Amino acid sequence: MQFHIDNASNRAAYQQIIDQVKRDVALGRLVKDEKLPTVRQLANQLAINPNTIAKSYRLLEREGIIVTKPGSGAFVANLDSNLSRAVRKKLVNNDIERIVVEAFHMQIDKQIILEWFNNAIDKFNLTTKKDG
Repeated sequence: MQFHIDNASNRAAYQQIIDQVKRDVALGRLVKDEKLPTVRQLANQLAINPNTIAKSYRLLEREGIIVTKPGSGAFVANLDSNLSRAVRKKLVNNDIERIVVEAFHMQIDKQIILEWFNNAIDKFNLTTKKDG
């Protein structure tokens, strides 16, 4: 997996790393039990502070996306994890609200956002589940 940090982005570097890991897991580029680069390796690759990488990994672990094994590193978690429905709903709704706020400030209308949202759903082959 190759990480990239966009210094011109308004997203913090740690959040960009989180976004990239989540995206690659969703696209199947990262699979269960796949090892992620160590904090030191990724910090060297991106030329950023190791604490930034460690923060990303901590937050990903808190969300159940990765697991860390002392002395072994960080690995993609089993996504059938114990994340409750309420926690999943909160995490996704927070991101949706952030996107809607951005769209509002960019004066993007509802139809366009819905079209883009549906295109993203199609891109990731999301299936219909009764999961609210």
